[in-house]
Amino acid sequence: MKLSVVTPTFNKRALLERTLAALRAQELPKGTGWEIVVVDDGSTDDTAAWLAAQAAVPGSPQLRVVSPGGNVGRARARNLGARAARGQWIVFIDDDIVAPPGLLAAHLDLLERHPGDGTIGYAVTEPRLVDAPHLHYLDTRGTARLGPGPAPGRYFVTQNAAVPREAFLAVGGFDEAYLGYGFEDMEVAFRLEDRAQVRFHCLPAPVPVHVHHHTLAQLLAKRRECGRGSLRLLAASHPGRLREMSLHHVIDGQGCGRPGPATVLLRAFLDGGGAVLLPRLLARWPEGPGHGPRWRGLYFRLMNLAVLGCYRQGVRDSAV
Repeated sequence: MKLSVVTPTFNKRALLERTLAALRAQELPKGTGWEIVVVDDGSTDDTAAWLAAQAAVPGSPQLRVVSPGGNVGRARARNLGARAARGQWIVFIDDDIVAPPGLLAAHLDLLERHPGDGTIGYAVTEPRLVDAPHLHYLDTRGTARLGPGPAPGRYFVTQNAAVPREAFLAVGGFDEAYLGYGFEDMEVAFRLEDRAQVRFHCLPAPVPVHVHHHTLAQLLAKRRECGRGSLRLLAASHPGRLREMSLHHVIDGQGCGRPGPATVLLRAFLDGGGAVLLPRLLARWPEGPGHGPRWRGLYFRLMNLAVLGCYRQGVRDSAV
């Protein structure tokens, strides 16, 4: 079997329905063996009954459901799906992603041209949900900034990416100590790069849509949550990686030396009130056509600082 799509889900039955419909409409070369593995991570809505009915529907691809019996979190749920999968490659797609018909074929083509490697795509916000400048910012992050070619592991996101199953299992899968939001995806990518010599390739097209709306406040709150929990885990296990993600500005890694002058100044600004001021400024930012930000370049730079500021707030909160 070539591909296994692994999708964890929790209480998103309506969105999951769109995700699975799009997956079942994929256009793959004739004879390609593939499957969909959905991990129902303890949903309390009607997800379980709906999935049971869907799994009984004949046709290709096969849909299999993994039920841990309770809510085990994103990392463990994906690991359970990966262990149950039978494909040579695992494609991770989230339960709020709607894939264009050619997405899996594009992953497969790139994977077969680079045996033993992985792929990283991205997703853009469903256009009808774009109602503020920060969503334009989100849609330009990660591999959206890259063209065809190599993609560093720090860009690995489970909404649209693929890995060799054997290598993924060999490095232990996702670190299940990551119980909170964030960084569990790039952390496993670092281990795949360092321990299994897996290299990643950017998949710039086709681009799926992300059917999930975040307000600016919600987006930044998640970054504070990362700073309080998962960022500390990442800094402990991969201190040498902090600089490539600019995270050395907000947290120290063991063996990384003393912070440089630029980091000291930035921390002084963020800790002295900048981390509070920036979100307030960005919340009132003037909009242009399509709810895009005016002075786009400046807005994006300030958003980068605001994100760092929220990580820094979380790190400091967790140290109290």
